[in-house]
Amino acid sequence: MLKKRHLTIPLLIFGLSYLIYWPGVSGPFLFDDITSITSNSTLEITELSQESLSIAAQSGYAGPLKRPIALLSFALNYYFAGNYDPAAFKITNIFIHGINATLLFILSFKLLNLTTRKQLPQIQLTILATGITATWALHPINLTSVLYVVQRMTSLCTMFSLSSIILYIIARNRLITNGTTDWRSFGLFSLSILSLTAALFSKENAILIPLTIMLIELTLYRESQPWKQFERLPSFKRNAIWATLFITAVITLLAAINYAEGGFKYRPFSMSERILTETRVVTFYIFQILIPKINEFGLFHDDISLSTSIIAPWTTSTSTVFLIALIASAIYFRIKNPLYALGVGWFFIGHLLESTIFPLEIAHEHRNNLPSIGIIIAVISLIPTTEFNSKRTITGLLFISIILAGTTWLRSKQWSSAYSQAYYETVHHPDSPAAQSIFANSAHKTGHTEEALVAIKKAMTLSPNEIAFALYQQHILATSNQSITESIQNQTLTRIKRSPISPSTELALDQIVECLGQEACKNLRENYIEWIDAIIKKKPTTAYFYLFKGKAELALGNELNALNIFQKAFEMDERFLHPLFEIVDILLKKGNIKQAEQTLSWLKQENEKATIPRHKEIKQLEANIWKLKQLLAK
Repeated sequence: MLKKRHLTIPLLIFGLSYLIYWPGVSGPFLFDDITSITSNSTLEITELSQESLSIAAQSGYAGPLKRPIALLSFALNYYFAGNYDPAAFKITNIFIHGINATLLFILSFKLLNLTTRKQLPQIQLTILATGITATWALHPINLTSVLYVVQRMTSLCTMFSLSSIILYIIARNRLITNGTTDWRSFGLFSLSILSLTAALFSKENAILIPLTIMLIELTLYRESQPWKQFERLPSFKRNAIWATLFITAVITLLAAINYAEGGFKYRPFSMSERILTETRVVTFYIFQILIPKINEFGLFHDDISLSTSIIAPWTTSTSTVFLIALIASAIYFRIKNPLYALGVGWFFIGHLLESTIFPLEIAHEHRNNLPSIGIIIAVISLIPTTEFNSKRTITGLLFISIILAGTTWLRSKQWSSAYSQAYYETVHHPDSPAAQSIFANSAHKTGHTEEALVAIKKAMTLSPNEIAFALYQQHILATSNQSITESIQNQTLTRIKRSPISPSTELALDQIVECLGQEACKNLRENYIEWIDAIIKKKPTTAYFYLFKGKAELALGNELNALNIFQKAFEMDERFLHPLFEIVDILLKKGNIKQAEQTLSWLKQENEKATIPRHKEIKQLEANIWKLKQLLAK
């Protein structure tokens, strides 16, 4: 039985985790942190009211459930820090990682107790549970789940998922002991479901946890009720149940394929290409868990080539054979070593969403935060019983922990600043267009202009169909007082005309338009108008492109044109409130208080119907109108 004194072990592991992640606390917000957190004004709460918390929780756009628990945690971070302090957000992530390590220790202990090794002495179970926990907590593959702030969505999902599984096991064991469901068992099962719900609202991957629990049942509870009752059923009834489950699985798969197909029109790969490529990616994940190499880790893995067939590249076929063999080994050893079968199955279940048919980016390390536990459990289960308490086992686990901790500390140190993080991304992944682009941005901000231009040109070469990189090139040239030739502008327009409008393109347009009002970006204004006109020609019904054009016209001093364009943007999509805010700002600058108040009144009406109300921004406009009235009165 797990005793309270045993919990000092995960606390020590948490303390070590804090030390190895500390160098990265000084690093900035990165990539999706900007779009999901720091650009989301609804998270900037100044009071803990039900209204402000509710609006913040509902302000997400990632995933079908919008991940309100993760968004709420970001809002609370902002409130207690008083601003967007990346250190405060990252320390919170480290704390969540420590909680997860504690939960994993508890879960490991219980899973080990459920195997045929339950007669083992407490000291041996403690050693194995410590090995599993330390390996996972200190492993460098989890760094992006900790220091990449937005991936709190993943670590919160892991926290609630582990809690759900632990509560289920406690309730299940109680059910076996008592032979019937009492009120405590019912309460534990209910808490397990509640924790699963919290995991779902952190990240949708938690929908796979019932499958993991079913796998625990199939591997560790085969000899208990209700499985014995199921085996006593007549064969036709058992077959009917299995047939129903099979048909349900097929219908679910077909529905998932139908849902996923639409998203591939926005990706440079097809569903079949993604499925084939993922065999290599999942194999890569497994080897990174087993033999972590610091030069193969990274925030981006867009340098992984696509698999166009089972033999192109040839590693697609070998990876497929390897994965099939691994699954077959788990099935073969399910009776002799159920913990191994559980670990392998745990890993593959964890990748059913993000590494299969859905149109997500090809690879990300944070996808292994929960699945990697399975591989670690499977490896630990291979230690011979006679070696559990030996000096060799303890020394080996200690040596592995030191190696993992050292590697994670080095990665954390590389993440200590924006420039350092971006630089090492390009060192480790020189053929990654995203890594080159991020480094170009960081180098430019720190005055390394030539490095920035070299990096952005390489990104353009590596990804000839990405418009954003050409826009960033002009931005670097303009803000470093270098000329933008007609040839460069023509090349940019050609790229816009022939290439798809990606989310990265939209982000680049948004970032650059904010610079147009500054003297540094003066040379970009006319060019920007040409870019946005070419983009609008391709997508004439997208409201936010007109918002960008209106801002560009405003930077050129064409206020009337800007007002008309903002009006058109709002008419295209009345749920899109940004153009109305721009109109009120222009009217206030012109001193048209009456018209500004009329537009603000209109904005308030539309705001009440908005999915994400902008009460804070409206209050700011009201304050600006009041200040202008006071000024005119004087």
